Amino acid sequence: MPTIGDGDTLDVGTEEHRAHQLALLVESVHDYAIFLVDPEGTIVTWNPGAEHLKGYTADEAIGSHFSMFYTDEDRAIGHPAAELEVAARTGRYEEEGWRIRKDGSRFWANIVLTAVRDPAGGLRGFAKVTRDLTARRAAEAALRQANERLARTNRELDRFAAVAAHDLQEPLRTVAGFAQLLQERHAVQLDERGQTYLGYVSAAVERMQRLVDDLLGYAKAAGEAPAAGTVDLVGCAAVVVAELQAAIGERGAKVVVEVHDGAAVRAHPRDVESVLRNLVSNAVKFADAQDPRVVVRSTPVQEDIRIDIIDNGIGVDPAERPRLFRPFQRLHSASDYPGTGLGLAIAQRVVERSGGSIGVDSVAGEGSRFWFTLPAA
Repeated sequence: MPTIGDGDTLDVGTEEHRAHQLALLVESVHDYAIFLVDPEGTIVTWNPGAEHLKGYTADEAIGSHFSMFYTDEDRAIGHPAAELEVAARTGRYEEEGWRIRKDGSRFWANIVLTAVRDPAGGLRGFAKVTRDLTARRAAEAALRQANERLARTNRELDRFAAVAAHDLQEPLRTVAGFAQLLQERHAVQLDERGQTYLGYVSAAVERMQRLVDDLLGYAKAAGEAPAAGTVDLVGCAAVVVAELQAAIGERGAKVVVEVHDGAAVRAHPRDVESVLRNLVSNAVKFADAQDPRVVVRSTPVQEDIRIDIIDNGIGVDPAERPRLFRPFQRLHSASDYPGTGLGLAIAQRVVERSGGSIGVDSVAGEGSRFWFTLPAA
């Protein structure tokens, strides 16, 4: 007998007792159909779970062929016999499929068929365990349909955004053009209030143009990523910093690039520049008011390269982080920090379609570290 300590022994009982315990276990299971069939597929045992699941009593099931639970289509192609053949040859067979209850209703079942052999290796029959997965399958189908509807809606919204943004560009250019002509040719004829109103028109057109450009960029970022190439991060960062020099100078910011020589990623150059432009301009805008400083740094991380954009500004409350990358979500008023609320959403789409990830580590009042990863070249 197995020893369990200091002379004590575990009484596992006789072979007959163990068989009785196993029978009690099987009989106590009501959520699974557990039964035995002989080598030809005739049912020889039947537990309460089988009666509950399939609707047949033990008297009705025992002695019948287990193919009675299969659809007409499966019986016509000899599927039950094929299951037995596979289980006999390999020791086990498992699948999911439709099965039939006594009342003719169908349920989606997971079945496991296991060969039962005697000590000499002779085939004595098969143990079959069946679970009803109808509810799970329906839930999965509903979730899949909901995801498909959501994806379809998102595609339609992206197409709408792209068309709307494109079609708005022409009237905006018209308004901007006439506002400029009015300023150049008739400004002297306007009184102070007229000059103020004209300024409002010009500023509104400029804001609208930024919004249209960002909206178009957001819609385009939902498409397939352009063909990837090798992007030199040192050169890419230099291009972006040069483009943003006016904003950097206006804030009096110091931008330090600490990208290691030879750092390169697999992406499209335009995509990498777009993400860097959004994140660096964001960092410059939110950096400390008195001594604005921004660092752009690269770090190899396994098979990726991580690019950090660090500022010494107002930081982000951890509770607000989930909102940061949602389109049109703003943590501050447009009058305090101008913008469209689309920059980070665009960056996220561009990074993720290129096989990377994006995030932020920040504490309110202690600056922010936005980061993104892309596959190393």
